Amino acid sequence: MIMSDLFNRININKIAVNNFYDLLHIFTSRYLNTKPFIMPQHIKRLISAFAVVILLFLVMQQVLTPKSFGKIGHYRADAIPENENKELHYAGSAACTKCHEDMQTDKAVGFHAQLQCEVCHGQGLKHVLYADKFKDKDLPDSLKLHKPDQRKDCALCHEINAARIKIVFDTINNTMIHQVNTLKHNPVNKRTNEKVICIECHNPHQP
Repeated sequence: MIMSDLFNRININKIAVNNFYDLLHIFTSRYLNTKPFIMPQHIKRLISAFAVVILLFLVMQQVLTPKSFGKIGHYRADAIPENENKELHYAGSAACTKCHEDMQTDKAVGFHAQLQCEVCHGQGLKHVLYADKFKDKDLPDSLKLHKPDQRKDCALCHEINAARIKIVFDTINNTMIHQVNTLKHNPVNKRTNEKVICIECHNPHQP
């Protein structure tokens, strides 16, 4: 009733109402018996800016949200079939054991027991599936696995790194992954002056 009366008075008296702020000014001065409320210009601009940001957020939310999002949970439902259809590349250490049981036996009692074969040797699914067909022949390059026999290969995990977690054994600081400075740790053979490769001293399957 008050609002309709206010609009009638505005129309009768032909008071110019340009925006919401003018209407608020009229309402507070006539019906609340208070001093006219004059909103500072910078507050008006701030409110307008917030309104624009919120509006843009709502629009972008509708535009950018995938159609399948939320159908079966708080994620994109289409991600499930997409992942199911991805090509497989890794076979897992259990598949390696079928042909390389002797190496698996060595590895099982060493520091690399929990290390998956493909961490060092690379993706092995094709090798597992098709290597049997070349038992008496040389494997094609596409089925050959990486043989990490250089210092740089071992250094990927064993190069000294202060960020790796340290644990204490009998008051002696060690690391969960044994670390060495590859530039100083036996870089050359003192007798032959030739570069030393890690696997000359360490069995990679049972270091």
